[in-house]
Amino acid sequence: MISHFAGVYPVLYAFFGPDGRFDRQAMRAQVEHCIAAGAHGLMLLGLVTEANKLSVEERLELTALVAEVNGGRLPYAVTVAGTTVAAQTDFAREARARGADWVILQPPPRPDDGEAGLVRFFGSVADALDCPVAIQHNPFNLDVWLSIPAMAALNRNHGNITVLKGEGTAVDTETLVAATEGKLAVFGGHGGIEYLSVLRAGAAGLIPAPDCLPVQVRIYELFRKGTPEALAEAERLHKELLPLIVFMIRSIPALLCYGKRFMAQRIGAGEVFERQPAQAPTEFGLTEMRRLFLGLTELERSIGLG
Repeated sequence: MISHFAGVYPVLYAFFGPDGRFDRQAMRAQVEHCIAAGAHGLMLLGLVTEANKLSVEERLELTALVAEVNGGRLPYAVTVAGTTVAAQTDFAREARARGADWVILQPPPRPDDGEAGLVRFFGSVADALDCPVAIQHNPFNLDVWLSIPAMAALNRNHGNITVLKGEGTAVDTETLVAATEGKLAVFGGHGGIEYLSVLRAGAAGLIPAPDCLPVQVRIYELFRKGTPEALAEAERLHKELLPLIVFMIRSIPALLCYGKRFMAQRIGAGEVFERQPAQAPTEFGLTEMRRLFLGLTELERSIGLG
């Protein structure tokens, strides 16, 4: 099975109301913004969604809400966490019942038998599911990840493991794509800081926060077009985005603090309410965020996206 997933799949923020429950209006506006911006798919319950702060019931509630708003318009992936095969299998099946099209398996704490046990863990969950399965590979933000040979073996031995959320470096991505002979669709991450490099390495696309989604979709389209003029424009746009990407991606707490406020401004949402623990914004941080927001708005307007 060769994956057909490609493009830009933004990870959605979790917006909360003053009562601590999900702000359903803001979540709806965020989904509609992503669809209008040209996203090729949607992704939920990653680090950007603060899934580690949500109960299992809340994760499933949010899964169903996004599926309802999406209405089948875009392929929709949900990250699955859990410390046992049964926990991940049960959650994945319930997420599928609530509207997810495919799932991304997050590594559990490393088992006693090391990587071999982790390979068996992922294989057992994948074999129990009737949908495409991705593995999350994030050596920068997670304590556990698989080696490239192990990921290649999973792809060979389990027909529905066809996608990798590959949040390593562009160099790692090229090695992985070569090792799997292009049969594993690898999506880059980290906000797109190495966006064009991972595309040149053979990645199928990008899974970023939705902060600068319209421009990142344009960059993907230009790269796919592939003419010298299109590639030069893609490089120019990526360079324009880098200050914003670097500001947001320096740490996950900072991304949640300023990125969520940035997105709230994009979609016309009101005050941002945090689920603790959370980093508090500073006046300087907010000033920088507003400066970057204006810069992005001007860039989008200049290329016909405003």
